[in-house]
Amino acid sequence: MANTASGKPQRERSNPTLRERFHAMRNIPPFLRQIWATSPGLTLASLGLRLVRAVLPVLMLYIGKLIIDEVVRLAGLGLGLDRLGDALRSGQLGTLLALLALELAVAVGSDLLGRMVSYADGLLSELFTNASSVRLMEHAATLDLEDFEDPDLQDRLDRARRQTMSRMNLMSQLLARSRTPSPWSASAWACWCTRPG
Repeated sequence: MANTASGKPQRERSNPTLRERFHAMRNIPPFLRQIWATSPGLTLASLGLRLVRAVLPVLMLYIGKLIIDEVVRLAGLGLGLDRLGDALRSGQLGTLLALLALELAVAVGSDLLGRMVSYADGLLSELFTNASSVRLMEHAATLDLEDFEDPDLQDRLDRARRQTMSRMNLMSQLLARSRTPSPWSASAWACWCTRPG
């Protein structure tokens, strides 16, 4: 807290303004360049897996539509619940069962892709943290002993060290935001293409 001229304590502003928030976004491109420099292959793998995973909900919707269409077709043939055994033996339910198995496979695949994305993000985060720590140590090695005795510099170095750890979360959040619009736009496209009539 800071004191005003009247001697009353004044609270410091803890929430940044909208202008300050937008001004801070100028740091995102250099941050993304640092992530890319850490491991281009792992960065591409993470983004590619996210893109594939973003399409899977739309694929599941489409498979669900095909399942409903098949059930309606089978109901139109007069296939009732009492004749399911006969229909299964005759192969009339083959398409329906294949679609159900496909939907299960896509659901399991989506879960596996989610785990792979988490693994790739964790590995990339660790590599990025290590690379940032090495850069910080290399910079600290260039400083003189007098610089280390400066408390302001010590605070800045300590803050930089802590920020390398917090950037792991920022990286995961940025990469997660890269796939957010994909399912929405793909779902809208799928709804438009599969609309009746």
